[in-house]
Amino acid sequence: MLVRKSLLVSSVALVVCAQALAGCGGGQKPLDTTKLFNVQSTFGSDFKTQTKGPNDIDPKILGPQKMPPGVTFDPADCEEYAANTGRPPKGIRGKMSMVSIAGNGNQLVAIAMQTDQDLHYDDTDAEKCSHVTFSAGKLTGYLDDVEAPEIDHAKTTGTHSEIEIVGKDGQQQSRESYTFTAYLGSALVQVTANPQPVRGQPPAMVDADRARELLVDAVSALRD
Repeated sequence: MLVRKSLLVSSVALVVCAQALAGCGGGQKPLDTTKLFNVQSTFGSDFKTQTKGPNDIDPKILGPQKMPPGVTFDPADCEEYAANTGRPPKGIRGKMSMVSIAGNGNQLVAIAMQTDQDLHYDDTDAEKCSHVTFSAGKLTGYLDDVEAPEIDHAKTTGTHSEIEIVGKDGQQQSRESYTFTAYLGSALVQVTANPQPVRGQPPAMVDADRARELLVDAVSALRD
């Protein structure tokens, strides 16, 4: 089954790996997703963390993302690509754990999944759809490929998206997000970074480098 690119996502290559190495398909030993919780120690006391899991994989986060009615894309044939970005395919089963970290104006969420089948990244339309814009009424936005960290024996991808919405009062609101994903055979790790909403204050800049670092730390924790 193919997984199209990452919520969230750019690329490095999973080419050849020995069967015994973590992060490869075939005889890969299932990962304990709760090891993801160990990344909490990489954050200082000024960050608040929460954990959840292990639970069955939530089907709501699988398959294409629902788009608003009337949305148009440029390039037009990148609609399917954009809808599937960062979304594992429907029908997979397994366990997942999650860590949420808030601090320095950012909200980071890391998810680890261990599934019942290998997840292969499909980069068929990656080059053509490296920059996609979309609009629907008072909503506009874009999705860009960005650099992802290199991780041994893993395929990594990264995306940056921003959505602007004009409200009924004419006020404009923006929502920015970075998503980084690592494909590890039948396991997947994903980190999403957004501004932490603070009433009466403009959104902070998203620390994309910290999100990249968290992806590396999360994969390391799972393989330890």
